[in-house]
Amino acid sequence: MTKSTSVLILMYSILLLGCEEFETEVAFEAPIKGRTINLSNKVGESFQIIRENDTVKYTLYFDKASDYNYLVKSDTDTVFAGTVTKRKELYLLNRSIENEAFAIHALKFTDSSVTGLETEWLQSSIINNRLEDGEYTNLIIDTAGVKTIQAGKKDAKDIFRLVLEQLEPEVLISNHPDYLEDEFTNDTLKIESQNNLLSEKELIKKVYPNPFIDFITIELNKKAPYVFSVFDLKGKQIKTSKQNTEEMKLALPNLKQGYYILKILSHDTGIQDEVKLLKK
Repeated sequence: MTKSTSVLILMYSILLLGCEEFETEVAFEAPIKGRTINLSNKVGESFQIIRENDTVKYTLYFDKASDYNYLVKSDTDTVFAGTVTKRKELYLLNRSIENEAFAIHALKFTDSSVTGLETEWLQSSIINNRLEDGEYTNLIIDTAGVKTIQAGKKDAKDIFRLVLEQLEPEVLISNHPDYLEDEFTNDTLKIESQNNLLSEKELIKKVYPNPFIDFITIELNKKAPYVFSVFDLKGKQIKTSKQNTEEMKLALPNLKQGYYILKILSHDTGIQDEVKLLKK
C-alpha cells in the first residue's frame, strides 16, 4: 500500500466517524448517472471562501484507482469522500452509506461564489421536507421503511436545483477558471494577489486596492473623457460617473461582500475596458 493510498484511507475513516451523528435523512438508490469526474480538474486543487468574515481554505485530492474525490477543509478536516458526477451546472457529490445506498448533495460554482459546501445533511433535510409535503412520491422505492429515492438525470437536476435555491452562496476566491464556461473570459476575471490589478487592455493602468473596502483608485493610460460604471454580476448597475481625467477615486460604500465589474468607456474612441473587483 502506497503512502498516498494510506492517507486517503485515513481521510475516509475520519469522515465516516464524523458523519455518524448527522446521517442524512434521505438516501438515493445509486449515484446519479453520468461520467465520474476529478473535481479538481474543474475547480482547481484548492480554493478559498469567505465565511463570516473569515477566509476558509479547501483542498481537493483525487484517487484514480477508486475515482474518489476528497474535499479537505483547512488541510485537516475531510468533509467529503466519494465520487462526483456533473449534471449541467451542478456537481453531485455521491457518498456511500449503509444498505448499499448513497447520500448525495450538490455544489454549484460560479465565477464569484459556491453554493452547497458542507451542507449534505441540510440538503437531505430539505428534500425530506418536500417528501413529507407529498412531492417526489413517484421516486420513492420500498427499502424497509428508509426513504430511498430512485432518481434519473432529469429528476436529480430538478431536485437539487430547487435545493440550492434555498441555500445562500458563499463568496469564492479561486485561481482556477475552468468551471466558468461562458460567463466571463479569463483576462476579465484575473485578480492579482497584490493590491494592484493590471488590465491587459488599452485603457486601464491600475485599479487599487483590490480587494477594496469603500473606494478604489483608477489610474488610466492617458487623460481623456471616460464613463465609469460598476455592475454586480447579475448586470445591475451600481454606480456611474463621467470624468475627463487620468486618475480618479471612486467611492463604493455600503456594498455587500462579493464580486463586481468595473467597466470604463472612452468617450472619444468607443473603446471599453473592464476589470473584476472584490469587495471585502
